Amino acid sequence: MTKAEAQTIAELQQELPITIAADSRFSSSLKPLLTQLEMWINFQALKADWYGNEDFVLSFDFTLVRSLDEKMQQLKATGASCNASNGSAAAAWNIEKGYAYHYESSKLTTIAFIAVDDLLEGGVGIEQGIKDRLAAVANSVGSEHGLLALS
Repeated sequence: MTKAEAQTIAELQQELPITIAADSRFSSSLKPLLTQLEMWINFQALKADWYGNEDFVLSFDFTLVRSLDEKMQQLKATGASCNASNGSAAAAWNIEKGYAYHYESSKLTTIAFIAVDDLLEGGVGIEQGIKDRLAAVANSVGSEHGLLALS
């Protein structure tokens, strides 16, 4: 891949409303899987007409983490509020099995952490498990706005 092609791909990815990265403790060899997952979830949102109104586009910033408990402890240490229910505090996090997210309605943005440690232990197909969790977060936020569920 040429430098120009890499730059074009990077620019396209920056414009996607749903991005997926991995915690710094993961290997960079995950990049192709992250790109594939990112394209998959953005395509699901496109098929469900989530991008029909350019003035109302939800954005998601997903990060794969090894352990959700560990990540939530880091957030608590930095002063973010973690909330197992749907609290309305500005920094409240919705925590479910395998993922946690914070939706900021004023900006239509969601920050989410997707855990993979239990997927490794459970023998579940890791890619499918991650897709299920990505869709669960997106659908939870999307349903607040009457958007069609992602499949």
